[in-house]
Order: sequence, then C-alpha cells, then structure tokens
Amino acid sequence: MRLTARLVGAVMGALLLTSVLAPGASAYQFDRPLKAGDKGRDVKALQVRIAGWFPEHNQVDFPIDGSFGPKVKEALTAFQTSHGLNPDGITGKSNYRVFDELQDGDGSTAHFDWNEFTQNSSSGCSAAANAYAGTFSGGMVSPQRAKRYVRRLMWRLEALRAKAGNHVIGINSGFRSSAYNECIGGASASQHLYGDAADNRMANVSNRKERNLAKKSEFYGIGCYSNLSHNHFDLRVDNTNLPYAQFWWWPARDSQGRDLDDGGRPCLGETGTATASLAGVARALPGVGSLIPSVAEVHAFQVAGEVDNLGSGD
Repeated sequence: MRLTARLVGAVMGALLLTSVLAPGASAYQFDRPLKAGDKGRDVKALQVRIAGWFPEHNQVDFPIDGSFGPKVKEALTAFQTSHGLNPDGITGKSNYRVFDELQDGDGSTAHFDWNEFTQNSSSGCSAAANAYAGTFSGGMVSPQRAKRYVRRLMWRLEALRAKAGNHVIGINSGFRSSAYNECIGGASASQHLYGDAADNRMANVSNRKERNLAKKSEFYGIGCYSNLSHNHFDLRVDNTNLPYAQFWWWPARDSQGRDLDDGGRPCLGETGTATASLAGVARALPGVGSLIPSVAEVHAFQVAGEVDNLGSGD
C-alpha cells in the first residue's frame, strides 16, 4: 500500500537511507524470449516475478534457481491467463510489457515501495535500536541481500493482491535490525531480520480469506495471532541464510476448522472467538476497528507500525 508519508522517524536512519537503498535499486530488463530448458539470470528474474502464480496450495516449493523447468511453465501459464495473454508458457514482448507495468524504475513493484519494508522506529526503543530506522541495515544479512528478499516478497504480494481483486494491502512491519527486533519482542530467529517477511492486513478481505489466498501464492510462512490483528507472511524456504528454518509454517486447525496461533488459540476473527478480543487489539493498535478492515483502517494500521511488544511473535 503506497502512502504519502510513513512514520518511520529517526534522524540517523534518514542519514543512512540514500546509501542503503541505492545499491541494486533498478528494474530488471529482459532482452530475449524465455522458454522451457532455458537457464540464466533472466530466468531467475522471471521466476521471482511469477512465483506467486504457481498453481499449487499443498506446500510444493517453487525454487528460484535460474532454470526454466515444468514448474516455471505452470506458473507462467497461470500468470499469462490471469493477465489476458496467450497462455503458451513462453515469454515475449507482451509478457515484458506487463512486467513493466507491474514494476517501477527503482526495482520496486507497482503497488509496493521500498520504504514500506524498511525498519520502523519506536519511541519505546533505545537510540541504538532506532539507529537503522528507514533502512535495511543492522539485520542478519547485508542491506543488498535484504533487498533481494524484499523484492521477492513484493512480487508474491502483487500476485496475492491480484487474486484478491486488487484490494489494498498495508504493511506495518517488514525488515528489522537485530536491536530493534529485540526491543519490540520479535522472535529471536525472526524472518524479519532477513527482509523476507511482512506483517500485513488487506482491505475489504478477512484475515482468513487472505491466508487462504496466500497458501495458493507460494508463501512458505503464514502466521496468525489471537491477540494481534495482522497476518504474517514470509518466504522462509527461500532463506538460505537461515537453513534450519527452511520449512513450511502454516497455522494448525482445530476440530472446528479454526486457524490457530502457535499457542493453540484461535486466531483473531475465527468463528466463535470473543468480540472482546478485537476491542483489546484495537486499544493496542490504531486502525483496528473491523475484522474486515476498510482502506482507512489498513492505512492507519500501516502508519502505526508494530505494537510495543510482539510477545515473541514473528
């Protein structure tokens, strides 16, 4: 969700912003048709753009490996069908025109900006924890690698957004430095430390519906919470910098079919959960007034940033 302003504060972060965001900040340009059997950097760039269209929801990986195999053809055909292109599984000028429409010159995508994923700041955190606000520095990987993970997230989110009817998605937590993550009570091995996670809400769509769509959009980590309003999506299987966490993480369900958080409690908005729980979340985080949020509520959610204490939530 693009905003005219975002409350990320911190003077030190602003001073670092230009140097951190500049490297690699450009849109990829394809210069040849791509088909089954091709290999190379351009195939890898193609995979990043179409991974979210791989028509699978049973936890089948879609590798970003630079090799045009059957999975790439499946994803490309689904992308082509969705965008009114000839579904022949071969890229061409018409495909690349659509990619150009879905990306900006700085390497971000049409509906998401880099600054939506940079670290927030919090008045409750120390100067050291806020030092990298507005940047991709201070985490577990270099800023350049964090941006590569963020770019992959953006393209998955573009696919998710399109499948949901182009409803606005607000991000209230993307990349976090180690010190900031510790200050706000994030998980010690959080995917946010690498830039491959986004805490988010979608306007006019319930959290559960968004999670179900995410399962069909190659999000390997999907988390929900009983006491927080958002969904957590990440690409942990792709995160080679944290190999012991390269597994699928989706909510378990109870006998009533309700999605559960890691503590075994029904996630916010699941059938039979108390309305009072929503009121409690609303007090803790501005913009939370409805289980199916309006655009204004999603806007407020994004601007507010994380709660003071995530309670070890990712």
